[in-house]
Order: sequence, then structure tokens, then C-alpha cells
Amino acid sequence: MAGSVGEPKNDAGFAGLFAILGVIAGVLLWILTIVLSRSNLSGNGWALSGNGALIIPFGVGPAVVAGGWTAIILRMRGHRRWLQLGIASGLVGLALTAGSLLSLIVFGPAGRDAGATASLFFGFLLYGWLLASVIVAAMIRAPDPAKKGPPVWSIAAILLLPITLIGGCEAGAGLLPG
Repeated sequence: MAGSVGEPKNDAGFAGLFAILGVIAGVLLWILTIVLSRSNLSGNGWALSGNGALIIPFGVGPAVVAGGWTAIILRMRGHRRWLQLGIASGLVGLALTAGSLLSLIVFGPAGRDAGATASLFFGFLLYGWLLASVIVAAMIRAPDPAKKGPPVWSIAAILLLPITLIGGCEAGAGLLPG
């Protein structure tokens, strides 16, 4: 079917889908952030309550964007496994976010400086992964079908994903104020 979401066509529906997914993900991330900030999830030297819940928008959010951008670029280039590789890219981002939190737990209060350093390291790796995943997606072997013009809707999807994710977080703040 010409122009379906699975084909590497230059279609507005694909950009619209990523915009909707960005809003939904943003709302869910914000609701999870608020729920965690009001919780008592904590341990010896770490807490997800209060400001600790910000690991969700600043950790999981970039993981979602890395996965989305990878999927968009691979689909634009005609890679048949664009969705699976996009999900895998997002999971790498989630693993790096988990590493950031787990380093605080593992080192505990006795190794507060080492835990904080490791947590920052995983945070830098996460933001590096956001860039590296896009570069890998652009370089990985793919059919790269001929295009009549620039991939306007794929570029729009790349731009819309983080914008709508942030917008979804704002909408979530309206649904469930902090």
C-alpha cells in the first residue's frame, strides 16, 4: 500500500504519528514523574521522591528521543528493521538511565562521591548515545531508495518528536499538577 507507515515514503502521516506518540509519551513521562516525586521510594543514600523523580524526564525522555530518531532515520533510508532497531536504541538509553540510578544504589552513602561520579558518567553516556544512535542510524547499511526531493516529512518527524514530548510533559502537568 503506497504511503503506509511501514514504507519509506515521504508522508505526512508518519510525521503525525510521531507527533502523537511524542505527546502520549510526554504525558506518561510527566505522570510517572509526579507519581514518583510523591512516593516514598528511597534507599540508603538515594531517593526517587522529590527531585529524584527528575530522572524520568531527563533520563527516560532522551532514551525515547534516541529510539524515535533512530527509527525515523532508518525508515527514511528504507531499512526493513527500522522499528526493531529504533526500539533497541531506546532500550540502550533506558539501560544507561538505569545505570545512572543503580550506581547511586550500589555505591550507597559510604561511596557517595563515587556513586555521584558514576551517575554523572552514565548521564553523559546517555546524552552521547542520543547523538551516537543517530550517527549509527545514518551510517548503517540500508537500501537508501532514490528520492524525488528532500525527506521533508521525515525531517518534520525528527523535529516534532522532542517538541511534542516536551509539550506532552506540559500537558501532563496540567492533568496532574506537581
